[in-house]
Amino acid sequence: MESKDRIATYYANAREFVKQDRPREARAYVLAILNNALESYKRATSILLQAKTAAFMDRWIAVSRDLYEKGVTDYVLQCFGLPTSAERDLPKVRRGPAKPRAAEPDAPQPVDPEQEGGVIDISGLIAESAKMQGWCAEIFEKSRAAVVEITVSGPDGSASGTGFVISKNGYILTNDHVVYCETAEGYYPKAKISFSGDKKSYDLQILFSDKKADVALCKFDPEKVGSFSVIKRVREYSQVLQGADCLIIGNAFGMGLAPFTGVVRFTKNDNGDLVYTAPSNPGDSGGPVLNRNGECIGINKSKTLTVNNQSADGYANATPMDTIDALLKKWCESNQIQL
Repeated sequence: MESKDRIATYYANAREFVKQDRPREARAYVLAILNNALESYKRATSILLQAKTAAFMDRWIAVSRDLYEKGVTDYVLQCFGLPTSAERDLPKVRRGPAKPRAAEPDAPQPVDPEQEGGVIDISGLIAESAKMQGWCAEIFEKSRAAVVEITVSGPDGSASGTGFVISKNGYILTNDHVVYCETAEGYYPKAKISFSGDKKSYDLQILFSDKKADVALCKFDPEKVGSFSVIKRVREYSQVLQGADCLIIGNAFGMGLAPFTGVVRFTKNDNGDLVYTAPSNPGDSGGPVLNRNGECIGINKSKTLTVNNQSADGYANATPMDTIDALLKKWCESNQIQL
């Protein structure tokens, strides 16, 4: 039997026992639901699916606790779509002749632990749920090995920024302004990258750049780096919606990689930028803007300080991924490069 079919059966049986005010038997089926949900969580292939499964489990853990500690509470009834005690006490309005009631179905048999694969223990499930610290923490942990701190230096001094790996061949995306020195009107002669947790730094070669979009494609030698990962780019930028959550990883003030979050205000403003709420700071430029699946939807590049001579708050800007993809395609085709 498929997992979803088992859960549907367990739910139906638990609901029947709740209707009969038999919390002990109902809880046995709720625990069976939770164990199947936990297996689904472990097999989930995306952060979004994990988050949905975790929310499902949190709800039914609460139901299980109520059934164990208090019996059939109003919360339990509500979760099973049954009338609560208050709703049952409401005066009934007759709207015509009463219809004959259908016969109650036979009560399901209580779960036999031996047939269900042994005694069900929820303690491990509760511990598993407690370890879930939110999608932001999970995305950051999975993505940080693909994000780099960039340090550039030249005759006029040094600066720092952020970049991220988009290919196992060592290609990195960042902002043009991170690697371009305005005062010298040229690219910094020295550019280095470092990965989180790696004390070494590696040479960074600046390949192509577009000032209008504020995007630069760079490269490092992947054979010299012990291990790193790759940030996936969102396939269809048109699927990004206003109000969507986003996570940005940056190197503010050169203090090291750290995450911060926001919400998409506009997928494209009049300047063609992705605009979102975020406390972006110097050094965060060039970092990836990620969706809940850990896919890059843009490159963090600036923040808006004033709009129509009024102070602006929470307006960060990024180059959207469809613009970046068009540039990558042009650079690769023109120079016979395969990312």
